[in-house]
Amino acid sequence: MSTHRALVLTSAITTALGSALCLGPPLAHAAPHRHAKVAEPEDDTVDLGAAREKLRAFTDGKKHYIVLVPFDFSGQMFFYGDGTDFYMQRGFGGSKNGELSFSRSFWDPRVNAGVEAMFRYRDKRYTLTCSKRDTEFHPLSTAESSALLGAAHFHHARWKWQSYWLARDEHARYYYVDRLREPPGNNAFRLFVGPKGDLKQQKMTNVVSDSNGDIFSTKSGELRLISSASEGKWLSGKQRTELTVVPIEDNHVTLYTDLGVYTGQRLGTPCDDM
Repeated sequence: MSTHRALVLTSAITTALGSALCLGPPLAHAAPHRHAKVAEPEDDTVDLGAAREKLRAFTDGKKHYIVLVPFDFSGQMFFYGDGTDFYMQRGFGGSKNGELSFSRSFWDPRVNAGVEAMFRYRDKRYTLTCSKRDTEFHPLSTAESSALLGAAHFHHARWKWQSYWLARDEHARYYYVDRLREPPGNNAFRLFVGPKGDLKQQKMTNVVSDSNGDIFSTKSGELRLISSASEGKWLSGKQRTELTVVPIEDNHVTLYTDLGVYTGQRLGTPCDDM
């Protein structure tokens, strides 16, 4: 396969995976349940194994580090951190042109496209791109990389939540649901309600999920989602509010930056700092 064709295929795969990872999964229907509980966190340490000898560290000189295997544009061994703690990146793939260049894209819902969240080597320069900003990085020596890797702690991806559903009413009041990414099909949902920039998490009193849809009950009302995922209703006493679904795939930047749900929270990606 030619290099050009390989890059084109990689780009297509990157775009598809990027869209999938920015979104929540389709409405998954498990058996009805009450009071969704968040599981106790497990040990999130990553065993570098045989990859340790191949990993190299890069820095911007301001205590921000990228750790990966140069010219390997796939796989899990791709980390960002402060020199002490490193978090695995959810990679979308990338590209490689012999020993002349390579790139690695990573998940970050605060940017519009995969090329706006990327670490690359090209024209003998290492560059991190976050949105429209480019930051130059420099490789540590083999000895410096080994010392850094030997003393640091490596963790699985920091951000544990995934978008599930988003809607608003005619008064621009938003209704947003997310859930834990792992394990698949879990029932750990959260509901946030409020105007743009000030959504507040609601305390759940009951959660039901079955073939007819989802119901998230709070002390102030119930959010009912229809199984098609295209309809929703907020019921508060005798008041019934029809909701307009907002496609997450088209609004993930607004969701993660403007709605206020995740204000001040670090996602564990390079774009936290760049």
